[in-house]
Amino acid sequence: MKTYSQEELKALTTPEAKTLCEDIRRYLVDQVMSTGGHLASNLGIVEVSLGLLRVFNLPDDHVLYDTGHQSYVHKILTGRAQAFSALRTYGGISGFPKRSESEFDSFGAGHSGTAVSAALGFSRARALQNPKDHSQHTVAVLGDGALTCGMVYEALNNIRPSDNLIIILNDNDMSISKSVGRLSRYLSKVRKSKRYLSMKVKSHHVLDRIPLVGAGIERGLSRMKRSLKSIVYRSNLFEQLGIYYLGPANGNNLEEVERLLIEARRHRGPVLVHFITKKGCGYAPAEEDPGRYHSVSASAGECVTFSEKFGETLCELASADDKVVAITAAMESGTGLSAFHSRFPKRFYDVGISEEHGMTFAAGLSAGGVKPVFAVYSTFFQRAYDQLFHDLSLQNLGAVVALDRAGFADTDGPTHHGLFDVSLTLGLPGVEVYSPATHRELCRTLRAAVKDFDTATTVLRYPKGSEKAEIVRRFPCNGNVERWDSGQNARVLILTYGRITEQALLAADRLKAVGVECTVVKILKLKPFDREALAHVLRDDVFDLCYCLEEGILSGGFFEGLVLRLSAEERLIANRFSIRAVEDSFVPHGKYAELISHTKLDATSVSREIASLL
Repeated sequence: MKTYSQEELKALTTPEAKTLCEDIRRYLVDQVMSTGGHLASNLGIVEVSLGLLRVFNLPDDHVLYDTGHQSYVHKILTGRAQAFSALRTYGGISGFPKRSESEFDSFGAGHSGTAVSAALGFSRARALQNPKDHSQHTVAVLGDGALTCGMVYEALNNIRPSDNLIIILNDNDMSISKSVGRLSRYLSKVRKSKRYLSMKVKSHHVLDRIPLVGAGIERGLSRMKRSLKSIVYRSNLFEQLGIYYLGPANGNNLEEVERLLIEARRHRGPVLVHFITKKGCGYAPAEEDPGRYHSVSASAGECVTFSEKFGETLCELASADDKVVAITAAMESGTGLSAFHSRFPKRFYDVGISEEHGMTFAAGLSAGGVKPVFAVYSTFFQRAYDQLFHDLSLQNLGAVVALDRAGFADTDGPTHHGLFDVSLTLGLPGVEVYSPATHRELCRTLRAAVKDFDTATTVLRYPKGSEKAEIVRRFPCNGNVERWDSGQNARVLILTYGRITEQALLAADRLKAVGVECTVVKILKLKPFDREALAHVLRDDVFDLCYCLEEGILSGGFFEGLVLRLSAEERLIANRFSIRAVEDSFVPHGKYAELISHTKLDATSVSREIASLL
């Protein structure tokens, strides 16, 4: 696809720009269906992204995308079209805005709700440094249900009339699934006010021509003008907050988009432009099923996933116990809860992109006498850590927190890797932590957590994708600690947990081929750790080396604490301990095999390091 400069984009006639929009949509479908990535949301925002580049002057004007996965068109139009064949691949461009990738990416974003706060920071920073310069603009682009995120309202509450800030609301009535809640219904009402914009703009210009003479008369007439305006057109939520509102308008009509953007650029002070777009626009399959095409995968034919097995098991438990309820934060399909929603609609709660609220909501449900199961991606759980501490753990309330996508989230990259949940949860009193490595373990621990629902919050963390065949084949998965031996005279003990157990087993195979026998111990329950089970499994064996393998951050991780405790015991299980985990760094995006190699958690790197340590 041709690369355009901003000057060339601005010089296009409207028919030429519309043709470019069609070309972009075809290019998006071809590329994303090949590499995988977020498709439907980007098909819907083509005209808005192009309009922003034609009306504003980037990178002097800052444009911040929220949620970040709707930035593909922005990337294509800012010099990265030719790099799209490597989208979300190891060493290729990210699927989210990334400051280190381009000067046109003003602010990185992988989570929802950040753009208004960051844009307000940009605006205030400019005002402090150049208080008389109003030529530059900061634009925050909200989309895919970001307006359900509480952080947005914290930012809106802090906007001043003097802030030179433009907020674009890309309203496609969707997050990943259908948007929910009273705010979604409110926007639906606004969408139906088709005459609102033209009526408001006309009356605004007429009323603004009322002359103001003298300070006292000016103040009185200003109040009168505001009263007249409120009579002529009804103000909405945003205007009640002091934000000039433009819309709603068709965000897939380039002329309308550019007309409103020019009006927003002209206005002094905070502005919100409300565009209604169609998720999946221009590609019939995505228009008909935007949820399915929200994110597409380059691979096909994968077996049953952990998410699907979780949802299936939770349905079984809900059938037997009418106190079981499910909570999700705009991730119904991603967390495997679609079937639960269909079968138990009155016991299913989608709280929108509001993980903090979801966790405290679960605490309230628990205190009220039901059994909440909150399914959330590990990366998004990080936002609700305070609520887990303050509202569940501190009050000894029972709940199940199911952390999907624990470990590497491959092509989504550092904003989505679930590498910190273990270090975050291990220190919380009364919280039990399990890391099932197989479907059998997931089902067994979920059933036990719901059955023994008393005063303990249970965290179940499990990876993206399906179980690994080698783990299933070599472990019965019946206990909290299990053992597998490559031979009778093992010199090396490999302690591990979760999906990375597969690499431990493959490393043991490699070492056996060169005459080094290994014992691999897989741990299911991380907290409280079952020392008796470990002692029983190891019997009186003493090894030359205890090698710990962890798909998580090293600092504050499970094995850092465990090794410290084991080293302090009188009976040592090894003469030497070594930990291999993710070092103090953020891991890039790429395929799972590439990421474990990047962090030296793969079987080849593990076997080489063990051999060198011996």
